[in-house]
Amino acid sequence: MNTSIAKKYLQSGLSVLPANVQMKFAALSQWKQYQQRLPYDSELNSWFSNGNSGICIVTGKVSGNLEMMDFDLEAQAYKKWYHLVQSQSPGLTEKLVIERSQSGGLHVIYRCQTEVCGNMKLAQQKVILPTEDEAEVCGKNYKPRKDKDGNWFILLTLIETRGEGGLFLCAPSPGYELLQGEFTAIPVLTADERDILLEAAWSLSEFIPEPVPEPIAASSNNTLRPGDDYNSRGDVKQLLQYHGWTCVKAGENEYWRRPGKTAGWSATLKNRVFYVWSTNANPFESEKPYSPFGVYTCLEHNGDFGKAARALAGQGYGQRQPDNSDVDLSGISEKDSASKSEEWQDDAVSLKDLITDFSGLNPPIIHGLLREGETMNIIAAPKVGKSWLVNSLSIAIATGLDWLGFKVEQGPVLVIDNELHLNTLTYRYMELAKAMKLNPKLFSQQVKIKSLRGQLKDLMALSQYFGRLKPNTYKVIILDAFYRTLPDKTDENDNGAIARLYNTLDCLAMYLNCAFVLIHHTSKGNQSQKSITDVGAGAGSQSRAVDTHVILRPHEDADKIVMDAAVRSWAPLESLVLRKQHPLFEVDTTADPTALLGAEKKREPKKEVLLNEFVDTCIGSQDPCLMSDIARLASQHYDLSERKTRAMVDSAIEENLAVKIHTGNRVQYTKFREGFSGEKGQWVAALLARNPDADIANIAHLTGVSERYVRRIKCGTGAELAGTEFRDSSTLTPYEDIS
Repeated sequence: MNTSIAKKYLQSGLSVLPANVQMKFAALSQWKQYQQRLPYDSELNSWFSNGNSGICIVTGKVSGNLEMMDFDLEAQAYKKWYHLVQSQSPGLTEKLVIERSQSGGLHVIYRCQTEVCGNMKLAQQKVILPTEDEAEVCGKNYKPRKDKDGNWFILLTLIETRGEGGLFLCAPSPGYELLQGEFTAIPVLTADERDILLEAAWSLSEFIPEPVPEPIAASSNNTLRPGDDYNSRGDVKQLLQYHGWTCVKAGENEYWRRPGKTAGWSATLKNRVFYVWSTNANPFESEKPYSPFGVYTCLEHNGDFGKAARALAGQGYGQRQPDNSDVDLSGISEKDSASKSEEWQDDAVSLKDLITDFSGLNPPIIHGLLREGETMNIIAAPKVGKSWLVNSLSIAIATGLDWLGFKVEQGPVLVIDNELHLNTLTYRYMELAKAMKLNPKLFSQQVKIKSLRGQLKDLMALSQYFGRLKPNTYKVIILDAFYRTLPDKTDENDNGAIARLYNTLDCLAMYLNCAFVLIHHTSKGNQSQKSITDVGAGAGSQSRAVDTHVILRPHEDADKIVMDAAVRSWAPLESLVLRKQHPLFEVDTTADPTALLGAEKKREPKKEVLLNEFVDTCIGSQDPCLMSDIARLASQHYDLSERKTRAMVDSAIEENLAVKIHTGNRVQYTKFREGFSGEKGQWVAALLARNPDADIANIAHLTGVSERYVRRIKCGTGAELAGTEFRDSSTLTPYEDIS
């Protein structure tokens, strides 16, 4: 009987073979040829003449782009899958051929208008087990393995396919029952309909494998590789969108659709792992997890990880880990020090060679202020008019006209504005052109504008865009306002984070052979008493990281502002007073640049504070003490600012008059006492100086030394303690933590 059925299947265009029902495989020693051609009638007669009861069908192109979805483990995922498909395309499931397998699972069979891929695992489930003992699920045995967290687990396949090169057993083989449709009338689905079936199955998967580590050379212990850095903070979503991918469902597990696809989805993004399900998502491979660096490498560099790492390094990714100035370096071995010294010696160049090769400073862009390859801040309070001023700067660069009396070299400008709408920017440039009596045609081709209002991009995303530009595309790139480009969760008061962002801009400026101008705002409050480099909201590193730091502060006359600048590669600049002539600013040489709004009248100069006196009064009287305690006494006794207090403490440490100690998670300071070596000795001496009767055991526990060591210091025995004196205990206050 099976011979006639096999012939009907063959006549319907199916590559049908005899099957070993127990082995669930073709009952032929050689069957690969039938992946390419249909069997002959004579072959069918030979195979089934002996009463062979098992039938299997080869899937893929040979059977008319046939594909089978196998719902395993007694088809426990089928019901959810069915409802998902029905919600997307009502009636689609009624077209399909469905049979029950001998294990209680289900086979869903269909053809596709386009070629199908190889076998795929569509939905899997990870099951954590208490032991490594073999587990049985639905009659199948599974051997557990360990995950990266040390848990024993098994991986169950809920849904998989048989596609190109595969085969499956089918009815009327023993144990197989046809439930819906006929194998002689298998439906042909469109590519979109097939995607609906696959996507419904993919959405049921509970397991996404970890990305395979990228083939990049390991870093040394104190460096961060560009790829690892990008994995932790790169904007993979922005990168995908730039390359035409669309996020169709947000949430913890995001669904993304590939370019060219108009419905459904092709990949998921969860916990920064991009898992590609689609077989038509070039350049990605199907059923493969990608890290952000893997995504970047595929999309930007054709899978060349080395090239991708070098490009990311040029964008500021992957830097030497910053040294912690508070870390005790006394334990570093001579060998470690020598190796680090050798590492840096390789990069050193003799001054003689530098002088011989010196060809001058970088070409100027704004004479007196800015050169190629440099970065410049322009800092001002809100509503001062800094954006108008910067827009006029872009026109000056585009035309080569002077700007506020500074000579300017002509070149193309890119303005990236994330505060104003595009029509507002256009209006402003038209108003400026009118006020400057310029025809916009003279500069409009040289000024490119990109408004990010409503579609903010952080600096890492912008760096990817900048990295695709060719060198010399622009003479100047303006970011207005810079604070809006900070990556998510970046604290603008974090000196290290801000310094790394500026380092990224330095790399880009050198690569693009241009200059960056960054517009930023001041902190709240009166700015008149601050030095130039202290003006600006956020971390102080922003002023120290740039080549030019320009600040605009209100003048006591309402129609004027004062411009000051700290420069690196130019002679120091005199302060300028700018008079507002909306929408322009003009230099006012008659106004007093020192007449800042809110400035205090000059007072008598403060009496010079002697360092020894400062240490005795502000540190020795209360040590060990916090910087805040020192600053409080310094303000009371000497009217010193916190900044000046910190400078005095640093000087005291340099002169061996004070010592910085680490008390648990805090940094404290003590007066330096002769005869005591090391941080621990100074700490113990300070505690005993404050309270000579303190419990020795408590001091030893607090400082991490032995009681014998504390007792030696207290008793004044040992060569290192010779000549040590303590104050009269009647003048001391108890030390709360140990008394």
